[in-house]
Formats: sequence, C-alpha cells, structure tokens
Amino acid sequence: MDATTLDQLKAQYRESGARAGIRLDDTEMRKAISLLPHQGPVVKTPGVELRYIEGLLRLPLDSVVEFSLIRAYGEPRCPCGRTPTAMDIVAHAVGHKVHDEQLLRDTVIGVYNVFEFADDGRTAPCQRCGREFTATSYWTHNYLYA
Repeated sequence: MDATTLDQLKAQYRESGARAGIRLDDTEMRKAISLLPHQGPVVKTPGVELRYIEGLLRLPLDSVVEFSLIRAYGEPRCPCGRTPTAMDIVAHAVGHKVHDEQLLRDTVIGVYNVFEFADDGRTAPCQRCGREFTATSYWTHNYLYA
C-alpha cells in the first residue's frame, strides 16, 4: 500500500476488486487513518458525546474511546455555536434507522477493521439546531468512512 492520499488508496482498493468497502488488517487501517488529517480539519468528538453514542447504541460505558470526523466544507461550527461531531451522524443513523442497530453497534465498537468508501460524504442534522452538515469522513480506531 504505497498510496499517499486517501483517493489514491481508495483507487488501489477498487482496482483490486473492492466496491463499497474493504476489511483491513491493523497495519493497513492505521495507514488509512493516518491519511485523514490531510483531508481537512479534524473534529474530535468530546467524551460526553462519546458516552451519548454508547447510550444510543447500548454499548458498555467507555467502550468508544475516540470518534472523529472531517466536515465537507464551511466552518466547523453551526450558527447555533455548536460544533457537529460524529455523535450527530450516529444519532441521525439511529433515529432514522439508516442501518440495523446491530450493524451500527458492531461498527462503532469495532468488530472488524472496515474501510467503507464514501464519494459524497454523509449528511446529518446538528443535534442542537437541526441545521444539516456533511462529513466527508468519520472514523474510530477500526472503522473508517471516507
């Protein structure tokens, strides 16, 4: 894996037959995640919001150590003053049943290292004001949507 950008890495995986995503080993996952800060400003989800995610998904306390995202464009803060985080993405997915809850739980807790390819990002509303924002990528230590 000699890619130096996330787009190059996705292209390599797609050339090898991957379509929507791929399971990675630990080394490949760390390499993919290391490319993310070059995509834009990283927004780390605060601990209190990580606990909220755990509650939404009925996960054990302190099981989600980190969860970050990169916004598609614009300022990191909403007009309401809050900075949207991965909590907004997860809350939207749970509330609108975007995926089965068990899939969300397995993904967030990290059953496998998964790199899910995203071309257009994911849109969700700010949990405070409802204004939509788009994240080009978001990730935990073993899940990457980008």
